[in-house]
Amino acid sequence: MKLSSTPTLRRFARVAAVAAFVLAISAPAMSQALTSVSAGQACTKAQLNRKSGTLTCTYNAKTKKYTWTAAAAAKGASTSRAGWPSKLVIAAVPSENVATMTLRYQNFVKVIEKETGLPTTFISATDYAGVIEAQVAGRADVVFYGPFSYVLAKARGAKIDAVGASVPTSTVASGYYLSYLVTKKGSGINSIKDVKGKNLCFVDAASTSGFLYPTAGLLENGIQATDYRSVLAGGHDKSVLAVQAGTCDAGFVYDDMFDKLLVDRGLIKTSDFNVVWKSGEIPNSPIAVRKDLPADLFALVKKTILEKINKTAFVSMGLCANETNCNVIEDATWGFKPTSDAVYDAIRQVCEATKSSRCR
Repeated sequence: MKLSSTPTLRRFARVAAVAAFVLAISAPAMSQALTSVSAGQACTKAQLNRKSGTLTCTYNAKTKKYTWTAAAAAKGASTSRAGWPSKLVIAAVPSENVATMTLRYQNFVKVIEKETGLPTTFISATDYAGVIEAQVAGRADVVFYGPFSYVLAKARGAKIDAVGASVPTSTVASGYYLSYLVTKKGSGINSIKDVKGKNLCFVDAASTSGFLYPTAGLLENGIQATDYRSVLAGGHDKSVLAVQAGTCDAGFVYDDMFDKLLVDRGLIKTSDFNVVWKSGEIPNSPIAVRKDLPADLFALVKKTILEKINKTAFVSMGLCANETNCNVIEDATWGFKPTSDAVYDAIRQVCEATKSSRCR
């Protein structure tokens, strides 16, 4: 078989030579691009916490960018970050509408994101059960509960630890709050015993001050569930506003919501209402963290909550101009102090006393 002509062979040889030259000079560069990165170079969300030589893919909460960072400069370089999730989710049981709560939690989210180096989001649900289920299922990492909803979450299998309880000032080690029963002036309801035959607003079946303690108070005063018409308002603010609108004849609410928050927002005047019942002292609300998070991440989140999620720290970080007008969470809270699960045995005792089916 006869081969191609000489000119054709020459052209082929020239093409082959050029191709070989191009491959020779590009191969090292291609290899370098595929196998090495430099500090400051962009990485991706999928690469978060992965290593390349001495560099780690980290997330900058301020710039919202993922970059390769030298180990010495990487946030949390003293920890291995092994097994860390790609993000953190903070949640809270509903006390107000979602938009208001999201706004109040924005600094909380910023600080957790900055300290952990993980993208962090805040979520809320329309009811307490949704938030409880989110943490039971591992979809929420940090949750601010009411005492009763915390007890329910534990009872339903949430692998959580109460790491802190909300406190009103930096000078107290612990605290408490109250449940109120409020009515409009002129309603004819002057005590909790006068609610028979009335429309009575509760907050949520998993609310401490909006259901459990009110139920105990009613029973203590000889009022059975069949003596009134129960309405679940869906939030502490909604309970009071339903009373104001006449939908409910009386409603339960926690003290700060009635005394301060709704007043500050211009939604009510306390002079239009009567407080006809107050509960006993309720242990302050806990914040719980998933204990099946990696131990180093759990410790970092706990430390951050106790040391940096408070008004004083927010002011020092430039997140608030002053402590007076600084929101840490959705109520008049300075920050958090250490607590333990045993503190909430008082809630379990109320459950035992009321024999409420809601405690299961």
